[in-house]
Amino acid sequence: MKIIYYSAHPNINMAAPSGPGTHIREVVNALRAKECEVITLIAGGETLAQQHGQIVYAKRTWKRWIPSWVWQTLKDFKLMSKDREMGQQLRELIAAHKPDAVYERAAYLMESGSKICRSMGVRHLVELNAPYPEEKVQMEGRSLFIRRSQRVEKQLVLNAHAVFTVSSAMKSYLEKGVGKDLSNIVVVPNAVNVEWINSKSDQAMAVRDELQIDKQSLVIGFVGSIFPYHGVDRMIQAAAELKKSGNHRFTMCVVGGGEILPALKKMAVEMGVADAFVFTGNVPHQKVQSLIHMMDVCVMPRSNWYGSPVKIFEYGALGKCIVGPNVVPVRDVMTHEVDGLLIEDTPDALSNALLYLVEKPEKKQKMALHFQQKVHQQYTWERVASTIMETIQ
Repeated sequence: MKIIYYSAHPNINMAAPSGPGTHIREVVNALRAKECEVITLIAGGETLAQQHGQIVYAKRTWKRWIPSWVWQTLKDFKLMSKDREMGQQLRELIAAHKPDAVYERAAYLMESGSKICRSMGVRHLVELNAPYPEEKVQMEGRSLFIRRSQRVEKQLVLNAHAVFTVSSAMKSYLEKGVGKDLSNIVVVPNAVNVEWINSKSDQAMAVRDELQIDKQSLVIGFVGSIFPYHGVDRMIQAAAELKKSGNHRFTMCVVGGGEILPALKKMAVEMGVADAFVFTGNVPHQKVQSLIHMMDVCVMPRSNWYGSPVKIFEYGALGKCIVGPNVVPVRDVMTHEVDGLLIEDTPDALSNALLYLVEKPEKKQKMALHFQQKVHQQYTWERVASTIMETIQ
């Protein structure tokens, strides 16, 4: 089987440690492991050295009075121009290789894949993992092309041979956008590499020593890029409550960096719990597994309504008890009090969940084992590749 993997957005690099980069890499590698011939066309490059040409429109100091929507519109105009350029490359690649299908990681305003596949009679498999028009407004601001992006999203769904999305929440969103239920939308949550499944905990105690964490301390950890919507601030609030509750020895370990990290450190000081925290900042990817192995409980206090958090599967693959957000994408893969604890986004929810786990260690272990087995059986990139191939055969 021959597949062209297509990503037209210039800001998404296949080698990047980001969620999109990881997803592209893992899907491509899993398809190749199944003896698919995969030809890649990645606008953002396939090595970190190729991270160039990103769509930005720098504001000069004297132009800062110009409204944001003007800059966003100009940036979107450049993005559409890049999409047309990539579409021509895709056309040439299809003509040269005659693939069984084109698999595209969709992105905001990108419509070349759908148009070229339709005109050349090639099956188009499209991966839609986020409400791109909504994300654009929330993360960057409004543009005059927002309505156009909504039309593009609708046409991608209607014209695709198959649509893959990471959660049932996203499936409902896409069906609402086109106004009807669609049989071509397949929910495929994120997954883990078998490397995570086979990972050993040999370095766990050495990592504790390196971070100067008491061997008797319960380590409660978070791993990932630190954005406001991940809710790391809830860990600080929970630490304050745990301190009040009595003699529980615990350490909060936050692995990762982000622009709000200084504010979180300041908050920990102000709430009197700085001594209970270890903030590692960004660490090499190869060290992440040993850090998770060192943790007793792994948390993700908050998430958005549509995404499938990769960290949930990484935590689970390594046998960690999870406290996660009670949102649809997490409920798609985890059952409360069976696979872990799912909490609401309230100030005391995380501390209550952690106190429950401290008081019921046998329950903690049972949930961790149950979800670990589920991840190993159901949520691997190999299974994702199998699902993709089944839609082509």
